[in-house]
Amino acid sequence: MAEEIAAALVTAAPDEWDAVAGHARTKARLQVLLREKRMPHAVLFSGPRGVGKWKLATATAAALLCMSPKDGLACGGCESCRHMAAGTHPDFYAVTPEKSGKAARSIKIEQIRDLRAEAARVPRLSARRVILLDDVETMNDAAANALLKTLEEPAGNTSFLLVTGARQALLPTILSRCMGLQFPPLGDDAMVRVLAVQGVPEDVRAPLVALSEGSAGRALQLFEEDALSFREDALSALESLSRLSVEDVFALGARLGTMERERLLEWLRYFRLFIRDLLAIYGGSAALLNSDLEARLFALSGQFSKAWAFVVAREAAEAARRIETSNATPRLAIESFLFRAGKKS
Repeated sequence: MAEEIAAALVTAAPDEWDAVAGHARTKARLQVLLREKRMPHAVLFSGPRGVGKWKLATATAAALLCMSPKDGLACGGCESCRHMAAGTHPDFYAVTPEKSGKAARSIKIEQIRDLRAEAARVPRLSARRVILLDDVETMNDAAANALLKTLEEPAGNTSFLLVTGARQALLPTILSRCMGLQFPPLGDDAMVRVLAVQGVPEDVRAPLVALSEGSAGRALQLFEEDALSFREDALSALESLSRLSVEDVFALGARLGTMERERLLEWLRYFRLFIRDLLAIYGGSAALLNSDLEARLFALSGQFSKAWAFVVAREAAEAARRIETSNATPRLAIESFLFRAGKKS
């Protein structure tokens, strides 16, 4: 996580404000507040993952700390901006969830106590201190209550920038003490621009956009993981499902069963998305998640029945649950699913 923070800070140069795709109204509102020095002491950036919340929050932090802001934004050349770009600013403090043993990543009470100590320090370089908290919805109750007290009684000239992908999970009292900024999923045009800037080949941008549901971060992750090839593997399995022999099922199960659980769950996710698209076709909808594969999906809709799709959708969900939560081996779970789905086809 430390590496992720450093990487985010390095990309926090002033031009990154414009590089954040979409959210023009939110950016304009933020810039007015920065220019007129009316930023509230606590701001909550909320919305789905991968839509630019963290990057814009970091750019806001740079602007708040800048010694010579230009039209409210960081100048990029002062000592403060150079430290932000290097990830070494003494008045900037980031808090991210930590993992302990097998427990899920979370922000713990000890981290909030450290945060409170940092907030009480006198700024060393800039006129204020800025504290940025990511994934604040992962706070346990003790941490949330400690943060609430800090927000109620801010020490010194400190700004708090909170980032969350689950606003509804936060205490109402925390929400009431923050100015809220909502970040909706990105539109297709904005998504394509992000992928183009990141060097994603033009021929794969459209399917990545379709699979990412407005999350540029998700689209880039899928590209890095060669997800389209993975998706093709799942579709090929679906297309051949009714023709698979027992030996074929065992062979496919053996191949898929060697994958890491997370990877297998991703394969099954694509399979389920295809079933979802089939159900959309049966329902007369033209809005397919895998719109670039429309011809093949329509061909499949003639091969399988609507009743089959409903049943297999439930079977796939159950297989995913078993792979994720049970002690059953992934290979047995996926083979069992393939046998049941094949018999019903």
